[in-house]
Amino acid sequence: MKRTSVKSASVILAVGLVLAGCGSGTETGPSAGGGTQGNAGGYDREAVLRWAVPGMPTSFDPRKSAPLDPVFLDVVYESLINRTPAGDIKPGLATEWQLGDENKTITFKLRQGVKFHNGEEFNAEAVKASLEAYQKEGALVGSLSGLDKVEVLAPDQVKLTFKEPSGYMINVLAGEPGIVVAPSALSDPELTGKPVGTGPFQLDTLSEGKVSFKRFDGYWDAQRTTIGGIEMAVYSDEATRLRAVKSGQADGTSITPSQIKESEASGLTVIKGANTTFNGILINTSADKLTDPKVREAMLYAIDRESISKNLYASTCTPTVQPLQQGFWANVPELNDVKPYFDIAKAKQLLAEAGYPNGFEMQLEVGPNTSYQTLAQALQAQLQQVGIKVSIKVLEFQQMVNARRTGKFTATVSLLQAGRPDPSQFVADFYLKGGLYNPGGFDLAGGAELLAQARESDDVTQRAAPMQEIFKKVLEVGPPVVPVCGITYVAAFRKGVTGMEVPVTGDYDFAPLKIVS
Repeated sequence: MKRTSVKSASVILAVGLVLAGCGSGTETGPSAGGGTQGNAGGYDREAVLRWAVPGMPTSFDPRKSAPLDPVFLDVVYESLINRTPAGDIKPGLATEWQLGDENKTITFKLRQGVKFHNGEEFNAEAVKASLEAYQKEGALVGSLSGLDKVEVLAPDQVKLTFKEPSGYMINVLAGEPGIVVAPSALSDPELTGKPVGTGPFQLDTLSEGKVSFKRFDGYWDAQRTTIGGIEMAVYSDEATRLRAVKSGQADGTSITPSQIKESEASGLTVIKGANTTFNGILINTSADKLTDPKVREAMLYAIDRESISKNLYASTCTPTVQPLQQGFWANVPELNDVKPYFDIAKAKQLLAEAGYPNGFEMQLEVGPNTSYQTLAQALQAQLQQVGIKVSIKVLEFQQMVNARRTGKFTATVSLLQAGRPDPSQFVADFYLKGGLYNPGGFDLAGGAELLAQARESDDVTQRAAPMQEIFKKVLEVGPPVVPVCGITYVAAFRKGVTGMEVPVTGDYDFAPLKIVS
């Protein structure tokens, strides 16, 4: 069986960044500017990585997980296809795959000798059970809406048939929809707190504010795992998390770009790199004045993105009006210049045309992290200049997750993932009626047809044009998501911790980290 060649996100992103003159170095140490840490010898294979996180996992059941949960899920689960932190598509629980019938089928050859944490055997029946369970209910229903049937051809072979040409599913099945859970655990209501996967680690303890994992010695690729376990503890905000690393309470954590200098000055190792997340405003298009496209368009033009990037993020959060940064295959080159999209006069004119010449009042919800509250305050000041009077409501971490999931919000300042599991899923979730994060029922005219075109092939050179057309069209009709800036992922580690890669599309791999005591 011939494995289909798929261009990775990392390759395309890297090419774009080089062309943009951004570089992609790999130096290490306190001034590291590359996307990976170097490896070191003499490491302690029994050491436990202490990783500081902003909140607890929403659920270990992939059907109930939230967009920021992969940092936890990737520890205990594996998908049919492996997407590395750098974005490379590689064999996972499937060793080979083949697209067929004009991309309406994918046949997988499965890895043999794999065991779940509870001792169950991984096989084609397990794949079928997980996929069919995900189709019935939960957060993955939309991602698998095009899947027509799952057929077991042999214990190590499974065939997926789709309703339409679906080459894009190679990317999707490298994310949460491709996770395979032990069949006996799928119907267990305790799965939310007791994951049973095939990953390099298994859950050890789960308590308030802390979750720990121990190495799974029955892992099929056990030699890759170079630490004894992981302990993830919750620290309320970015400043607290960084202090935990500086004081030795934690070995590493993600930080904000504004904390790079402080981290380097403290002798910490810093890694950084572009990824497919962005900061923006998620709008409930059924909420009061926000139902009017001209109002949403006015918000788009009221934001000085370059000022926010410079003053809040040390120019490392790239100003943007589209979901994906320069260099990624679905990025629209002509939209990378954001200057035309900061126009206070035009924003005021749009509000007047909408019937609000004196502006109006609205609420903006934000989570507990200090950096997002600071961003909310900056947006509050800028929207005030065009007459939109914003009140900020701070929600706890879980409250924010629930608000976004249930649609019970007005507008939220959010970190949004545009590339996971595939950029087309972002379109389906946010721009089309029935989308998981589209409580207002926004529906981009012609969007469904363009989306179908963008999903036919696994070749991104064929997929780019319809995706780019979607991103251009949505700006013209009052977008339900107002991008502000594209994130640079930054993490800081104490000396002696190496091997971490920047998660370009939100995929984490802690197994090969090395810790020198």
